[in-house]
Amino acid sequence: MDDETLSDPPRSAGAALPLARYAVVATRDPALAREQIGRLFCPHGLILPGSEAAARFEARHHSAAFGGLTINFVSYGARVEIDPGCLDRFFLLQIPLAGSALVRSGRHETLADSRRATLLSPALPTRMVWEAGCEKLIVLVPRGLLEEHVVRVLDRLPRPFDFDPAIDLRCPRGAAILSQARLLQHLAESRARPGSASDAVERELASAFVTLLVGHMLERGGGGTVPAQAPRVSLAPAHVRRAEEYIRAHLDSALSLPHLAEKAGSSMRSLQEGFRQFRHSTISDFILAQRLDRWRALILAADPEAKVGDLALGVGLNHPGRAAAAYRDRFGETPSRTLRQRRR
Repeated sequence: MDDETLSDPPRSAGAALPLARYAVVATRDPALAREQIGRLFCPHGLILPGSEAAARFEARHHSAAFGGLTINFVSYGARVEIDPGCLDRFFLLQIPLAGSALVRSGRHETLADSRRATLLSPALPTRMVWEAGCEKLIVLVPRGLLEEHVVRVLDRLPRPFDFDPAIDLRCPRGAAILSQARLLQHLAESRARPGSASDAVERELASAFVTLLVGHMLERGGGGTVPAQAPRVSLAPAHVRRAEEYIRAHLDSALSLPHLAEKAGSSMRSLQEGFRQFRHSTISDFILAQRLDRWRALILAADPEAKVGDLALGVGLNHPGRAAAAYRDRFGETPSRTLRQRRR
């Protein structure tokens, strides 16, 4: 570790930071924190207002993959202003564990604290001011995953679809969201080793959690308009959705078109056309994208001594050179660099 890297401070008598075994960022350097946390979430502005904030700044980010979601602990120590703009690729549930933050999402403004969390839309511009001492449990939900849940409930993705991001943690739904988020955190922390839990069990728990978030969105929907540039989600036919679910559950297996068509209950031609029309992708490109995303999640949750090649084999990427090139194209860095950052 260099001078800019932190060791875990004593929290209270023997208490550890949440998700401590999944530490990916620990630094006093604001530029380094912005770059590293930005790669895990999205590029963003990070401003420290004044010399006192600079003196207290201690950025920490712990991150564990869980059932297609990412469970995170983030703190900055000091008062910081954060401007990520539109999140674009994901929804972000932020639950303050300590301190408070002023969160602006589109036309909404929320003071988030121990009584109130926020669920941020990917389509609306976000700005935040975290007060000194603010610590958050953050659940990243891929946009496609959550919008698939909305479609299953309504058979469509409504437009306009704006919602109040504030979640009252004292009301029944808010309390359930808090309880389930802490359960996911606990299960991630309790694994015998990172990534050792059953993928199927984790996916089921994550799916139930996303359903709670969708309930909040539908309950708190308003009349605002989602920006025109926000991509629409097409309601894919059942055979396409069945194929997608089978692919995600069997990434470590050989996935041939005839076998997928059989599992989806359709002809090969119908399945190919369904992916082209409703997912704007070939089946092989969809499979590769899912494998690369799962590979990255495994790398970010891996033990320090893990080998990226072994993790790739575990998701069906059997040609290391081609897999590494595809990973670099998708994420802008090599898998070995991701792992090196994970070890810092």
